[in-house]
Amino acid sequence: MVEVLGMFKYFMCVVTLLIVLMSTGCTSGRPAVDMARSHYKMAQSHVAMQDYSNALREMLQAVKIKPKDPDYQMTLATIYFEKKAYLLSEQHYKKSLQLRPDDPTTQNNLAALYLNMQRWDDAARLFRKVADNLLFRHQTRALIGLGVANYRGEHHQRAVLAFNEVLQLAPGNTTALSWLGNTYYTMGKFQLARQRLEEALQIVPNNNNVRLLLGQTYMQLDKSEAAAEAFREVANRADGTAQGVKAREYLQLLN
Repeated sequence: MVEVLGMFKYFMCVVTLLIVLMSTGCTSGRPAVDMARSHYKMAQSHVAMQDYSNALREMLQAVKIKPKDPDYQMTLATIYFEKKAYLLSEQHYKKSLQLRPDDPTTQNNLAALYLNMQRWDDAARLFRKVADNLLFRHQTRALIGLGVANYRGEHHQRAVLAFNEVLQLAPGNTTALSWLGNTYYTMGKFQLARQRLEEALQIVPNNNNVRLLLGQTYMQLDKSEAAAEAFREVANRADGTAQGVKAREYLQLLN
């Protein structure tokens, strides 16, 4: 009987110890997760204020605690992007994609990073993939990115196709119209450039960049009076700016 009681006491001690250890493990794990979330929220607040140095400090702490969270990795990559630490940004975007494969938002951000790194073909490949993903909510943005990447990479015909895809989805998209006009101008298709740039100006008449390019297009089409009118309007609207100076230089050429 004594031996039985001894064994029972030993068993209860072991059970009690296990319960204590398990409860300690749970409570110690929970604060770590909460602390990571706290750093993450603080980082987001700093990003909203464009304080990227403090945002970086907070996100490094969050990722250190919770390295396998794809949102944390993506946010850290975005902060590195804003700090122009492009290689580190790429590294963490890729880590985020390893944790959450084929996420279109992360792929779109990585494609935008490749634009800044002048890796045109890499950017175009990813923007195409994002644009074809039905889960991505901003298809026109991805297609504009695709067009810009192809334009910068001197694949002008591909750029035209991408910008026309945007206009099929959103006929009044002024960004696509402006880039399409710019692409046609670069290709020497001045009549097509004129049409698209005039369409853009009907929607956003205050866009001096578009009006300046339209003036240059009129010059190529030997429409001197229309060109001079466009340049005068830019010169008056953007007096004292680089656009205004350039417009006055073109006016001198026409006189």
